Amino acid sequence: MQDRDFEKRWRRRFTERGSQYDDDAAIAGWTSTGLASRVRQFEQLWHRAQPVGEIWLDIGCGAGTYTRMLRAEGRRPIGLDYSAPSVQKARARSPAEIPWLAADVHHLPLPEGSADGILCFGVMQALAAPGPALNDMARVLRPGGELWVDALNADCLPTRVSEHRRRRAGRAPHLRYDSHAGLEQAAREAGLEVLALYWLPLAPGRLAGMQKVLESRPMRGLLQALPPLAAGLSHSFILRARRV
Repeated sequence: MQDRDFEKRWRRRFTERGSQYDDDAAIAGWTSTGLASRVRQFEQLWHRAQPVGEIWLDIGCGAGTYTRMLRAEGRRPIGLDYSAPSVQKARARSPAEIPWLAADVHHLPLPEGSADGILCFGVMQALAAPGPALNDMARVLRPGGELWVDALNADCLPTRVSEHRRRRAGRAPHLRYDSHAGLEQAAREAGLEVLALYWLPLAPGRLAGMQKVLESRPMRGLLQALPPLAAGLSHSFILRARRV
């Protein structure tokens, strides 16, 4: 019951955000600088990896930030989000040829093997557990198709401190956090092969001036070389996997 209540609460919040806000960041629950940083880091990783395939699903598309990026590079994306108001705003500010669906990641209204790839950003933290969503995303991927899914990092030191304070105050967890090992295991159980793990450092607002350093090539190399350091400093991570 608590798990269902958690998911219902976040579904209600994201639906309200889609109704109340107009800019992409606020609809997604980010600050403008936070979303901009995540987009920059994703673009660097994406262009370096050069994933193939035309039909990509953007699950948890919000106002369509990443969906439009996929369309701009010549792919045929489909934006999906369970917040109908967000989907409506995404449609209104996007090229007319992009299809949009109000849909739940646990019950994707698509046939098996119909997608070349999936982006799923900003979704895992609002779910009770990653397994059921990963299972259905793996179902709709074609064999060899890629999934890029992000999660909030349970091992991030600032996060561990803030969540400890919440527990001491008797407050329920604000969001759900994943360890990279736990999400990798859930992906394998869904029939996915793990290809890479990318750390996404994000400086807190009061230290926003450090973000440029965190995104620099030397820092990215250091984080990839030292996973314990990366886990302690990174707000979130992206898991890249493919359907076997």
